[in-house]
Amino acid sequence: MGISESPISPIKGPAESERIRVSWTLGGLVLMGLGIVLFLVGMWRVDGVMAAMGLAVGGLFLVAWVLGRGNLSGLFLEFRAPRRVAAGRSFAGRLKLRNLGRLLDGFWIDFGIVVMGEKDLVGRVLWLDGGGAVEIEGRVNLSRRGSSMTQRGYLESIFPLGLLTFRREFAVEAEMGVLPGNQVPREMRVSGYLLDGTPLGGSRNFGGIGEWKGLREWRGGDAVRRIAWTASLKSEAAGGGLLVREDDPPGSQAEGCLVIFHSYGGDGSLIRPDRFERALALLGGTLGFLQGLGMPVRWVADFTDWEENEIKTRRQVGQMREALIGVQRTAGTEAHDVVAAVEKARDCECVVIISDMPLAVWEGAVPRTPLKPVLVDITNYDGSSRMGGRKKGGAR
Repeated sequence: MGISESPISPIKGPAESERIRVSWTLGGLVLMGLGIVLFLVGMWRVDGVMAAMGLAVGGLFLVAWVLGRGNLSGLFLEFRAPRRVAAGRSFAGRLKLRNLGRLLDGFWIDFGIVVMGEKDLVGRVLWLDGGGAVEIEGRVNLSRRGSSMTQRGYLESIFPLGLLTFRREFAVEAEMGVLPGNQVPREMRVSGYLLDGTPLGGSRNFGGIGEWKGLREWRGGDAVRRIAWTASLKSEAAGGGLLVREDDPPGSQAEGCLVIFHSYGGDGSLIRPDRFERALALLGGTLGFLQGLGMPVRWVADFTDWEENEIKTRRQVGQMREALIGVQRTAGTEAHDVVAAVEKARDCECVVIISDMPLAVWEGAVPRTPLKPVLVDITNYDGSSRMGGRKKGGAR
């Protein structure tokens, strides 16, 4: 399931009656200090002109306060972006500032929106006429899963004299959901299921993982990768044809797959939230990958209390990723929970196990299965780490 292409409907921000925060600029502090000094010295020396100058400075700030607040009133933000995006994948967002419901122009306005509490999309306009609008577009990349019906928008200005900073913050109604990433585990390709160039076998039922028993003549539909070239050359020299490897009909052919997600790590294991996010990305990638191959898939997870789910269509893959937006890590998973989940596998099903804990701390809890399981080691996805050495994920 990719990023949704349909943008959300732009919705205006709240009414202009919201509170506007005012703070001093450095120039404003200096001028105000000067005005206070003039007024106090004028009163002490009974100097009406100096005292009047101090009062004039105060009046100047009063005018700036009135005009500055009015400068940010009647302005609205609209935000357009996909309703659903994937974590770690950038998307285009458009932010529009509108000057509605007033006759006054706007001046020196910085505006922006904080998307999902992470990234800012910001712009600046020096002059916005009454009834006008300005729009900016930028790329946003969000790293955390989550959903929200509103985003935080803000307006800021030092108009009219640069003495005070006026800032208005408000919620902009814009639905946004960040799906987990989508990554196919590398263990799917190094776990012993490579056959005919495709993971889990090349036949319709993903079989062909029985024991090799001999050679036979090539027939239409046989994969090129199965051709035994050395034997075929000898056969051709003797007047025969191409020869391909023949496997015993495996009663262990995989006709489906059970995908298991758990957070069991034994006592004292270090919990890393970033690994949970990566593991969810691997779960989504695995289910989407298997469904794309036409493999019937069942999946269970501790964060759904081991409820069994089926994946048969791309629509169901999308629904699954949507459901992962709000899931939370389960802290109480134990070894017997993992064993019970694996024992749900049928004789014709391969098993793929994904966890946010290192393979070394839970591998021993996995019972034997009729088919060789795929065990995904989350430490292979810790940024700079690379898969190497022994191939993990094999049966014991």
